[in-house]
Amino acid sequence: MDLLPPPLEGYVVRRVSAVAADKAYRCPGCDNPIAPGVGHVVAWPESRPEDRRHWHLHCWRVVARRGRIA
Repeated sequence: MDLLPPPLEGYVVRRVSAVAADKAYRCPGCDNPIAPGVGHVVAWPESRPEDRRHWHLHCWRVVARRGRIA
């Protein structure tokens, strides 16, 4: 399984390793928590870094496959 987050046009996408994940977040894809110590994805519109959001890798894959954030 590929652990790299898929790209989405117009977005900057970065993987956050489990070691670097030191805070809790809420995934906008499923509205469930991302606990500290859980690897995930952080993504933001290229022109709006202040709008960055933390996603479960699976949830981000669904968004990327769809080609847009709903």
